[in-house]
Amino acid sequence: MEVEESGPVQIESPPTRVRRRTKKKGNPRRKGTSLRAPSGSFCGALIGQSATFYSTGDTVKLTVFVPPQGAAGQPVVPRLYLTYRFLHHNEGDTLVPYSRSAGGAKCDMMLTNCHFRDCVIRSPNFPGFYLRNITCHYWIRQDFVPPGKIAQVEIYQDNEFKINIPSGHSNSDRYKPGTLTSDCAGDVVKVFDGRTTESPLLVEFCGAGPLPTIRSSGPDILVKLTSVTSQTLSNSHFELGVKINFAKSSSTFRIASEGCSVTVDGGRHPVGILQGPDHSVPSGTTCTYRVTGKRPTDRIWLYFSSYHVPDLNPWTDHEHCDVGKLEIMHPIPKIRHAHHHYHHYQLANTLPNEQNIGSESVLIETYCEKRSPRQCGHASDFADLIPSRPCTVPDESYLSPGPEVILKMTFLSSTAIRGSGGPHFTARYEVVENIPYKDDILTNPCVLKINSLDNPKGSLESPRNVFLYGRGGSRDLVCKYELRGTSEQRVRITVQGTYFSSSALCETTYDTVIERHKCNVFHFGKFALINVTELWQDSRIFVGCICDSNKNFVLESIGHMLDIEYLVRNMGPRDDFRTFHFNLDYEFVPASSVCKTSHTSETNVMSGSKGQLVLNLHNVVPFRCRWLLAAFPTRALYLTVKGRVFDSECRNKILFYNINNWEPFKVFCTSDIDQFETFFTQSWKPDPSRSFEADLTLIEYIFNEPGQFKVNWIEVTRPKGKPCLLECPELEACVGEDLACDGIRHCPVSGNDENPDRCNQLPLLTIAISSTAAVAIVTLLVLCVLLRYKLVRSKDKTVIPPPDMYRSDCKHTFTNKAPVR
Repeated sequence: MEVEESGPVQIESPPTRVRRRTKKKGNPRRKGTSLRAPSGSFCGALIGQSATFYSTGDTVKLTVFVPPQGAAGQPVVPRLYLTYRFLHHNEGDTLVPYSRSAGGAKCDMMLTNCHFRDCVIRSPNFPGFYLRNITCHYWIRQDFVPPGKIAQVEIYQDNEFKINIPSGHSNSDRYKPGTLTSDCAGDVVKVFDGRTTESPLLVEFCGAGPLPTIRSSGPDILVKLTSVTSQTLSNSHFELGVKINFAKSSSTFRIASEGCSVTVDGGRHPVGILQGPDHSVPSGTTCTYRVTGKRPTDRIWLYFSSYHVPDLNPWTDHEHCDVGKLEIMHPIPKIRHAHHHYHHYQLANTLPNEQNIGSESVLIETYCEKRSPRQCGHASDFADLIPSRPCTVPDESYLSPGPEVILKMTFLSSTAIRGSGGPHFTARYEVVENIPYKDDILTNPCVLKINSLDNPKGSLESPRNVFLYGRGGSRDLVCKYELRGTSEQRVRITVQGTYFSSSALCETTYDTVIERHKCNVFHFGKFALINVTELWQDSRIFVGCICDSNKNFVLESIGHMLDIEYLVRNMGPRDDFRTFHFNLDYEFVPASSVCKTSHTSETNVMSGSKGQLVLNLHNVVPFRCRWLLAAFPTRALYLTVKGRVFDSECRNKILFYNINNWEPFKVFCTSDIDQFETFFTQSWKPDPSRSFEADLTLIEYIFNEPGQFKVNWIEVTRPKGKPCLLECPELEACVGEDLACDGIRHCPVSGNDENPDRCNQLPLLTIAISSTAAVAIVTLLVLCVLLRYKLVRSKDKTVIPPPDMYRSDCKHTFTNKAPVR
């Protein structure tokens, strides 16, 4: 049986032409043709079924061909029952697709700008069966695209009764009835990712059933229907819905005709999300994602929030890898640093495969439908994939051994028509900056030592290793920068900029007394600060503290060893080096000779039972000097300062610190007149727990104008059970006997150390020394006499041989025997 359709189609064109890209809604334009439609033939039995044909014109020709005899030589008796009905044009208009002719064959159509209207594509003569031996092209194009977006065309059909494409197989066991298949020997529908048949083939299908969403990578998609010449008569037809999806251009991973690959420059994009293509992908496609760091010491932190590969064989545990597979490749760099060797060894024990690609060793992990990579599932609850509980390494995430990681997703076969989706994953990456001389990035690498011989000046900034912050799993951060110069240098730092998200909980104040910046923490929750100290005479001295944002500070040490401590407490899961960071400049500058006096040593440490420190400054240059007063253990110091008690008008100051406390316990102002203040050091107060510790007192002179500083001190002890040899009764203290009668009045009121009765007597010490010397001389003389006597006695016992031994006429022969005594 052959069916032909001819005759013109009466469709009126609109009086005015509407531009292609207009957003104005209106009736679609359709152009008719009087060309003779292609013909085909149907054969076979149609028992218990029906097939309906709708013409697009006003004439249908049906030809029934009856062969003279059948295969067995018997005459054939055809049975044919038809019903027909004439429809009005207004009824027919509702059956014509919302499209316009695209030229070529009669059924070729094009749809444009379906973002504001419902578009469908239908087989010829829908809802009736289409004819044989035809090829129809349906081109859907989206011209309007919002800025920053990419248009993607989607075709779908949820109604399982609106698709019925004969597969051409007589054996129904080849596919499940009511479903679509790509094993097509008869009619077939092909979907291309582009405007021509040279574009990548997304999917081809036949059969009956619903069609899951097929999405193009760009604004064009082509649907091609091909019907074979001969086919059993059936109600073959299809209708597909069309939608437009606008995706973000920055996050859309498009599949080009030559394949798909993307390389992420970690220097420009240190953080990002990697996803499988959000559109349909042709079979045999391999998508490559390569993330590279900026420096050789950078590392890549990678974790997956989702991973899915359809499993076509759920009844077995065997890995078939017939739909898709994911490969994670870790290129191993040349071992330049110890941490490379450490992680190479660590990964080699956990990853199954290691291959050599060229001269580079690569660790490879492969996953298919049964096994999945390490996943951090709770990250998917957050849009940016940053969870409230960080993804741990190595249980939930990966840390590359080098500055590069490669992901390869291979689409082995298409599952678009199965409704189970295709292979897909979502992963988040981050480039982690690491300090090169640390062995393990996961430990605290936040200690940096700088020597003035190698780096006389430079800049420092907060670490950018995310594992040191809350987002990497650390609650607290303590970093230390040690700057070490020579003994003839001091250190100056300039804090150029800081940003602490917790700056509202801490304030930097300037202490006018000690002329230092301090940090005032209002709440010990989340806060950050920069604390600067210097190591001077084996003691840690406070230099300054900063916790305000966007302020510049200049801090300077007196000595040549400066420590900068960067402290962040109680960080949350979203805190990192973007919410807490700083940068500063440092410089080693020559130390001034202003603080050198004839009374002090090169180490600026003074000790002894008495002493004096005098310093005159004639240059109007703000400056600071420091000395250390050291008393003998169990002794304290009594100091006399030329000056007055501190007041607001003070310009030049003298500050006294205990070595274990950064707050001064005494502050005085210099005075030009003979005005003096006296006091004891803090060790004078009884403290049994520190009875054997030395009394160490720091003196700092702060110059803001020309002036003179003068300090005198003596060592004192408390009187015990028995009276001391030399006591100042007004001080209720004992002083050293060497202070007596030295011409200086050390007891300020009584002058007991310069008492005339004491000074006119022979000093007890002189008597004791003289007596000891006399005893020693007498003892030496006695020993000399005894020694002389012993030597004389030993000479008297010498043996003298008899005289006859020397007679010349003696004829006795002597032998070498010892003489008899």
